[in-house]
Amino acid sequence: MRKFFILTLMVASLMMVSCVERRNRVILEKFIPVTAADNCEIKANGDKYYTDGIIDLAFTFDYQLAFQVKNYIPASDGGSSESSLATAEANYFYADKVEIEYEWDPRPQADGRKLTLDQKLWNKKTRNTEHQIVVGPGGDVAAGSIHIFEEAQAKNLLEHVNDIDWIASPLIVKIRVLGELADGTEVKTNKMNLNIFPTFGTTIQMSSVYPYPEGGFQDETGSDGKTVCAAKVQFNAIKNACAFNETILYGCYAGQDWSQVNCYAGDTEWERFIAETYCQSESSCYITGYAAASVVEMIYNTMKKPADDTNYYLCCPSELPEEPECPEEDDSNAAGGAGGASGTGGE
Repeated sequence: MRKFFILTLMVASLMMVSCVERRNRVILEKFIPVTAADNCEIKANGDKYYTDGIIDLAFTFDYQLAFQVKNYIPASDGGSSESSLATAEANYFYADKVEIEYEWDPRPQADGRKLTLDQKLWNKKTRNTEHQIVVGPGGDVAAGSIHIFEEAQAKNLLEHVNDIDWIASPLIVKIRVLGELADGTEVKTNKMNLNIFPTFGTTIQMSSVYPYPEGGFQDETGSDGKTVCAAKVQFNAIKNACAFNETILYGCYAGQDWSQVNCYAGDTEWERFIAETYCQSESSCYITGYAAASVVEMIYNTMKKPADDTNYYLCCPSELPEEPECPEEDDSNAAGGAGGASGTGGE
């Protein structure tokens, strides 16, 4: 009886080890970038990965995290090349959920500030992936993505975006993929951490705005002594200050990671909320249909310019406008000051 009990215990132990081994052989392998070079598609088998992410809360509450999963479990038929989704292969891995945990550093900073987030918003969550992930056995890989923040969480971060040194003490997001094999065996992958650095207004592309002087543009005297009309003075200011680049530069998501944002990077309700919430003007800071422009102008005019700068910063046009022609001075009225309409001149 004792031998039978020991034998039964050994078999049970082997089955448990086998089960754990199978579960641990589906791996959350890495977090992967989504790039314009791949037409902003989420693709597996790339050679790049990252461990840190940036969210610019001035432009988005969303952070779309892409990742790669690898299935090391051998094919149940011994690795036959005939295995496919249409066969009875038992070791395909299917997943459409991710477990997310959040962790931050509660210790005070050097100046005594510390991060105090609303804990009820940051408990462990299970969230659906954008699309179902299917990974074949024998070392196959597949990519998926998940939105790691809810709007309420982002608003909570906004309240504390300047409380601590986020570079020294990032928000840690812990990810685990949940799924099952084709035979119904439940599988949890390993857990991986991503460091998130919340910022505000840091991804605005340089040369997105130009200075509009207090009182408006005025006629000026050029180096040749001739009058340069106000319209051309403004044209020159735009030409010298503006970059005229694409809507979102170097990235696929406004406000995420390496993307650079200008005045035309979206028109979302979140951007409208930011423009209206942080507006310090007596009139509305929201420009209907141009929420990103509203945010850019609000940030430049309330946070980025020096206190003694009296200019108002306006968004650059999407392309360089046509150069205006100044009215020519009427020679016949030269003694009396500026004269004549454009295109005329005294003989």
